[in-house]
Amino acid sequence: MNSTVELPSGKILNLARFIALIPVDNAKDDSYELILEGYPTPIRVDHKDADIIRQFLNIGKSTSYANEKPAWSMEEQLRQNVPKMIALAKRMERTKNMSDEEAQQRQEFFETFKQTVDAERPSGQKLYSES
Repeated sequence: MNSTVELPSGKILNLARFIALIPVDNAKDDSYELILEGYPTPIRVDHKDADIIRQFLNIGKSTSYANEKPAWSMEEQLRQNVPKMIALAKRMERTKNMSDEEAQQRQEFFETFKQTVDAERPSGQKLYSES
């Protein structure tokens, strides 16, 4: 992408090293300071130049960024959680109605799993046992 832009004031800038565009508070005109990476001092630009820089960088009040997340909505979150809540309710019901024999088998399987995991880890970094 070409990052060179010509401003109304006649300045030609390479905005590949753009860092910030800061309004100058104590200026009588609507000027800004443009900060570029590697440049020792800010570049003073007027409001027309700043508008062109904003347009070039696609910065504006209505701009949304690709990686920007929308505001959290409780209603949307609840809607997304409904299938998961149904699956959880079914799983809880299955567990409640599980036979003692199946519960014992699951407990034995989990104990075997814990021993296998700890056997593969170095001493002092066990997850389920203390040695």
